[in-house]
Parts: sequence; C-alpha cells; structure tokens
Amino acid sequence: MSRISALNEPYAEEIQASFDRIMGAGVPPLVLFRTLASSRRAWQKFTAGALLDGKLLTLRQRELVIDRCCALTGCEYEWGVHVTVFGEAAGLSREEVSATLDRPLRPEMWSVEEATLLITVDALHERATLSDEEFARIREYFDDEQVLEILMLAGFYRTVAYLANGLDLPLEQGVARFSEYLLCS
Repeated sequence: MSRISALNEPYAEEIQASFDRIMGAGVPPLVLFRTLASSRRAWQKFTAGALLDGKLLTLRQRELVIDRCCALTGCEYEWGVHVTVFGEAAGLSREEVSATLDRPLRPEMWSVEEATLLITVDALHERATLSDEEFARIREYFDDEQVLEILMLAGFYRTVAYLANGLDLPLEQGVARFSEYLLCS
C-alpha cells in the first residue's frame, strides 16, 4: 500500500485522457501515475517534461540511463517497469539488464560509448557533478543537446526514484524484479 492513496476509477475526464495518452487507451495506469494524479499540481508538473520522445537519444541510450539510475537508487519499482516495457525494444539482453544492477559497474560489458554513458550516470549519482575529464569524455560521444538530455533524464529518474521509494509504492504486477536479474550477474 502506498503511503499516499492512489486515485481509483472513475477518473476525472482530463486525468483519464492523460492516462490514455501516456499508457494507451484502455491500459490501466501505473500506481505511480495514479498516486501522483491525486494532486493535480504534482501530476501536471510530472507530465510537463518530454524526455521520452526519442528525439535526442536512442531508445537504448535512454533506457540505459533510466535503468542505471533506478538501479543505483534502489528503485525496483521503476527499474522493473522500464526493463519489462522497454528492455527488449531497446535491444538489451538479459545479461545487459542484469549488468545495470552491477556495483561497481563493469565497463567491459559495454561498448566504449555505452560505458561512458553509464560511468556518467554513476558520477552524477555519487557526486551530483562531473569532473572536467568526465565531461570531456561524454562530449566525445554526445553533442551539447544530448548531454543536457542525459543530465535531465538522470535527474528526472532520480526524482522518480524519490517518489516511488519515498511513497513505498507496491511493485507493479508482472514486471521484472531485481532478484530475477541479480542471479544472472
């Protein structure tokens, strides 16, 4: 049970429309979404960004950032949702999904570009900044707009982790669990 009650059906028309837009018509909304939508202000702020539009990062790059952020923050709720919903489409193998949970990161598991991306996420998680060397390294592979997107994506999913973990959201049914993938490492 979440620490703040999630909305239950029937939803207000505008809330239902936003759920349908995000989830697809007829797909039940996630507990996270129903909980945030209990506050119109929180829901509007949460949905104002467009970081999942696929315009600056590939799906694989985006999911690596999200999966690693969620793994580092212990956010099994969101990690499981993303691994289940996007992992296969992003081309992530079972071993690669498992490796997003590794501490410390095993750079040899990844291409140099992907290792750099994941090392960037680790640095942001640990220190909330990048050294000049780390910034120069990420710039070898990503332009200014992409770097900004990576920073925003990592920050946004840290916020999602605060929400899911702080609210003690129950795990969604049928999504991946850390324990299923820790055994692969």
